[in-house]
Amino acid sequence: MRPDRAIIRATAEARAQFYDCDPMGVVWHGNYPRFLELGRVAVLHAIDYGYRAMEASGYAWPVVDMGIKYAQPIRLLQTVEIDAGIVEWENRLKITFDIRDKASGKRLTRAYSVHVAVDIAKEQMQWETPPILREKLRPWL
Repeated sequence: MRPDRAIIRATAEARAQFYDCDPMGVVWHGNYPRFLELGRVAVLHAIDYGYRAMEASGYAWPVVDMGIKYAQPIRLLQTVEIDAGIVEWENRLKITFDIRDKASGKRLTRAYSVHVAVDIAKEQMQWETPPILREKLRPWL
């Protein structure tokens, strides 16, 4: 799914640093989740459900699935925009991502991550979205 089909979207900006890159000066494939996390933080912040709010609500949302399509590399010192959108929220939280070159707008990467709610106190995965996420999403539903 694409972020433009999301009920809410947010954008983060990042610049590829030396520590992100391999000897060829491109972001090593294993470092892409760091860029996705910046997008995830932005979209969750947009609904006022960041890490502290999650913890206060009694739920953690670990990643259980992730897919990344590498179309073009992110290069050393390249500034990118990470567009993140929530596309599923009923039984799991699915966020899609488009990473684009900031200067040209050219798409570099498309990705998604899937998260499930875990009751922190009971350490149990929830099979249905907890009411708190529905409350946070209500303005966009």
